[in-house]
Parts: sequence; C-alpha cells; structure tokens
Amino acid sequence: MKNKWLIAGALVLSMLAFTACGRKKEESFEETDPEAVVEEVKQEVEETSEKTQKEVEAADEMAEEFLSDFTDEMNLTGSWQDEVSQRATMDIEKALTGTYHILIHWASGAKETSIWEISGTYDETTGMISYENGNYSVHTWDDNDEETISGLDVTKGALMKEGEKIRWSDSKNEDDCVFIKVSE
Repeated sequence: MKNKWLIAGALVLSMLAFTACGRKKEESFEETDPEAVVEEVKQEVEETSEKTQKEVEAADEMAEEFLSDFTDEMNLTGSWQDEVSQRATMDIEKALTGTYHILIHWASGAKETSIWEISGTYDETTGMISYENGNYSVHTWDDNDEETISGLDVTKGALMKEGEKIRWSDSKNEDDCVFIKVSE
C-alpha cells in the first residue's frame, strides 16, 4: 500500500512539473515615455544638487566660523598679561590711522625689565600684526633706584590672534608668549 501512495505521489508531481514547463511566464512591460524618464532624472539630479549645495554651505559656514577665531579683527586695545609666566604685560592702543602701538614689559627680576615698543597694522587675512621695526631695551635699577638703559636693538616678530588670545613671537624673546586680556 505504501508503494501505491508513493507511485501516486510521483505521478502527481510529474504531471505538475510538465504542466508548469508548458506555460510561458507572462511578463508585463509598461511603455516608457523617454521624456518622463529624462524629467525624473533631472528632478533627482536637482534634488541631489540642492542637498549637496546645502551641505557645502553648512561646511563653509563652519569653516568660516572656525577661521574667524584666527582672522577676524577683535578689539585688541587694552591691557594684556602673559598667561603662562605672568611676568609679561602688554598694553595696546589703536591710532585713528588703524596702526596699533604696542608696549610690552617683561620683568626679568625685581630690578630688571625688558621693554619692546612695537607698531603695526592688523592684517585680517593672516590674523596677525607683523613688524620689523620693534624697539627693544633692557632697563635696570641699582640700589639707589637709578635707571640704566642698555641692550638697545631693533627686533622683528608678530602678534597672532588665537581666539580671544594673542600669541607673540619676537626675535629677542626665545619663547612665544600667549596673552590674555585683563582690561579694556
């Protein structure tokens, strides 16, 4: 009896297989309008282009904001102090011509101070005041408070904006100083 069921099942399966092979699969093709396809592609390109443009604008805005910390002019006038050693002070005034006049005092000891007198114009592109004509001098006081000025020299260097701070580099000073504003 088991064999009969197996034979009957095999016959049914083979009949199904033969009938399925004889049928042709129907496929449906829609007629495509070439102008509609072109229009659809144009729309996709336009949407992608708009999205890309927005992404580029956002990236440009972020870059501009970041760079403005280093390039846009900030109010440099006022009194500044070296944040590392706290032994250097800087006073900056701006003339009507736009030129900055900068006076830097570096206290080497209780009775000795190095002084720089610098003039320069702020360059927004570089975020710097560069100079090649800074005046340098060393002032010392003896026990009677008599002042002696020595070490007169011409220096060159730059003051660079770094956010709300100023980095100062000079040919007479081995280490850069980073100044923070202490008063207007």
